[in-house]
Amino acid sequence: MASTSIREKPHITFGIVADVQYADCDDGTDFSKTRERFYRNSLSLLKNAINDWKRLDDPVAFVLQLGDLIDGKNNLGGENSSKKALSTALHPFNSLHIPVYHVIGNHDLYNLNRSFYLTSALNSSLSLSIETTTNHLYYTFLPHPKLRVVALDTYEVGLLGYKDSPDDENFKTAQLWFRQHNSNEDINDVVGLEGLEKRWAAYNGGISEKQLQWLAQVLNKAQSKEENVIIITHVALQCEDRDYAICLVWNYEEIMNVIRQFRCVIGVFAGHEHAGWDFVDNHGIQHITLQGIIETRPGGNAYATARLWDETLTITGVGRVPSFTIPLRYPI
Repeated sequence: MASTSIREKPHITFGIVADVQYADCDDGTDFSKTRERFYRNSLSLLKNAINDWKRLDDPVAFVLQLGDLIDGKNNLGGENSSKKALSTALHPFNSLHIPVYHVIGNHDLYNLNRSFYLTSALNSSLSLSIETTTNHLYYTFLPHPKLRVVALDTYEVGLLGYKDSPDDENFKTAQLWFRQHNSNEDINDVVGLEGLEKRWAAYNGGISEKQLQWLAQVLNKAQSKEENVIIITHVALQCEDRDYAICLVWNYEEIMNVIRQFRCVIGVFAGHEHAGWDFVDNHGIQHITLQGIIETRPGGNAYATARLWDETLTITGVGRVPSFTIPLRYPI
């Protein structure tokens, strides 16, 4: 069996990028006024990443876009402004002529309702097989016989994107869950919450029982076929440092309890927390939150290129993103 160092070319190569948050506006800061954001420059850095991928000897077969492609500031100009920004941010990907697989982020939902995204280019399930129901924003695909990607919708149970459907059961569930944990007037305010309870902010969300059941079925099938699985999500599913709990899925325990039943999962890739972080949990799963492009200074970058080898999945970070080597559960 060839090792990573001996094999000349990987079995498959793909790109990963998170939190572009493009907006046609001047630079600014986050809500705390402590971290700079470079709204126009984010599009330039996305284009730079795409141009770098084009120059690779092993061209990328697809790209994973981990949410927040556009920033909430676009919504200040109304729905047309949001749609224009989305079109502008999607356009650079077209030059790759390969699939781009998206997950939905909170800033995407600040701009447009879920009902819009169900029929938009950001609903990647529309281009996939019968395995996936197209009225959901979660999906799975198999780019290589030994590698499965599972995309979760971590705002399915949430307070965002339901303005046009206030009677949706997932929205009602979100309201019920939320008020059991956070009674602050501002739904993004976590003052008074401690430790992991800080995840109960409206910029996070959760997944439904139906999505949990779907996830279990997908992982069970993947394990039976000895597929290595990576999960992509906007909001992290677990964190080692409680400071990062402000960017954690509401019902993360339920999700991780499902995942831990199956040894096929090798990694979870998320966005949302622009500073980025990573750790390997006690089940050997590599959790990676990618550094966000939006907070990357001009001249830098923040993206990664993944390569599947016989025994590992390597993640080569560029700029602010570090590199990782993830062992496969099922070598090729």
